[in-house]
Amino acid sequence: MMSRTALLAAAVAGILTFGSLAARADDISDGLAKAAELYAKGDLAGAQKEIAFANSAIAQKLNEAYGGTFPEAPAGWTADEVSAESLAMMGMGQTVSRTYTDTASGGTVKLSLVADSPMLQSFGMLFANPMMAAQAGFQRVRIGGEEAMMQADKSSDTTQIMITLAGRLLLQAEGSNGVPADAVKALMSAWKIDQVKKLAGL
Repeated sequence: MMSRTALLAAAVAGILTFGSLAARADDISDGLAKAAELYAKGDLAGAQKEIAFANSAIAQKLNEAYGGTFPEAPAGWTADEVSAESLAMMGMGQTVSRTYTDTASGGTVKLSLVADSPMLQSFGMLFANPMMAAQAGFQRVRIGGEEAMMQADKSSDTTQIMITLAGRLLLQAEGSNGVPADAVKALMSAWKIDQVKKLAGL
């Protein structure tokens, strides 16, 4: 097994290569530089602390970038501000979401992106097993060229669409209060999925 020192060295080297974000954010680049300085002096705890702060700032920047991929509200709809939550330090990944409301009916569609979360394993099993998906009420559809699973529950007037990307990302649309499945599908189709994949390095 790698020693703590070797692991920390790898972390410093890996984060320092994340130059595109660091170059645009002085607090991030300064923190990474400070981490490298402390590591060179043998202050592993100090370097680890600086890396943690830099990681948090990078996660915030990435959440903002993910938020920019969400579609604008269609005609006759309103959209809330993008909401972001990072639980990366707890090993639970990142969640970014936006809720859309049909002003005429009051129905809502929530689009959400979950990145690097342990929960993605269970969804991966659903996509890999068509029989399991069918038993759960899902059917296979295409959204922007990506394979997706859709579940329309008439009894509760809800529609759910899910896309998994490389086992790292879950894109989800949840329609409620009677929003037609086609409207949920159209809103999710307007999502800039190619840009999401680029941001995630996929």
